[in-house]
Amino acid sequence: MKENHKCLNCGEELDSSQNFCPNCGQENSDKKLPIGEFLKDFFSNTLSFDTILFKTINPFLFRPGKLTRAFNEGKRRRYINPIRLYLIFSLFYFFMISLTVPKDFIDSNIRSGLNQKEILDSARIGNLDSAGIQAIIQKTKTPDSLVKEIEKASKKVKDSTDRWATLKYWADDNTLNDQEFEANLDSIGFDQDLFETKIIRSFINNSSIFTYQAVRNLPLMMFIFLPIFALILKLLFFKKRYYYIEHLIHGLHLHAFAYFIYGLGILIISLYPTIDGTVIFVSFIWVSTYALFSIKKLYNNGWFKSFLKFIILGVFYGSLLVFGFLLELYISLISL
Repeated sequence: MKENHKCLNCGEELDSSQNFCPNCGQENSDKKLPIGEFLKDFFSNTLSFDTILFKTINPFLFRPGKLTRAFNEGKRRRYINPIRLYLIFSLFYFFMISLTVPKDFIDSNIRSGLNQKEILDSARIGNLDSAGIQAIIQKTKTPDSLVKEIEKASKKVKDSTDRWATLKYWADDNTLNDQEFEANLDSIGFDQDLFETKIIRSFINNSSIFTYQAVRNLPLMMFIFLPIFALILKLLFFKKRYYYIEHLIHGLHLHAFAYFIYGLGILIISLYPTIDGTVIFVSFIWVSTYALFSIKKLYNNGWFKSFLKFIILGVFYGSLLVFGFLLELYISLISL
């Protein structure tokens, strides 16, 4: 043990009898750290975190409400801090989103969505789907007219697929002013009533940047809505006389769990795309059931009252999330 007159971390005055700083808790040691002490400190902190992590995982996954109740009762060293837990799983969730959402997400989806019915019908004909060909045969009387109908259908596939590429070309053409670009949109029947021509042009030309900004802003949006979630809980359970911060802790745990389950679902879908519907359904049911049991256990209401307030919470908060998501997309759009 080295004897310093001041703490090397915070500058607190120390005397020779103090092995640890009373202000910040750092050990009263010399600047020069032996390799043995360095490794000891590393493994001590790591193993300590691992021990807390192992204690936290079981109640976090399978015992809804226990972590919140333990924290509110003052047992705050036994499990991972709620804010740290929230940050860990929110990073996991949004990392999975950024990893699985491609840069050309909008381009590919809009391109495939243009005249989707025509594309599907025409594709069936081009692939010699029997039902599709029978539909064409019923409209035609001679082999020549049948060939013409199939050629016409094939052309629709190409025209619909190329339309988004044409829009991208016009949006990037600096020789076209906004009025000329708008006239071109009108010529192909593109609906532009919702936004100004300049915004539409910017969106078409920078769709990849829009996707990046929208994904990047999601964590901030969710973090802003977290206190609103706690406020709804406060209003729903005002008779329980919980402090607002206790509802906020509950919100942190519920959101962390949702991030973990939905992030895991996104990972599974990326590996096995064919079961995406099943994964989404199971994830939603798991998160909803967890939230219901957590509310039931934490607030000690009957099942009927717990379920009713759970539904009210879901409707209000779900509506706010939809509004917030649309607002976040709009902000990302006008900031291009």
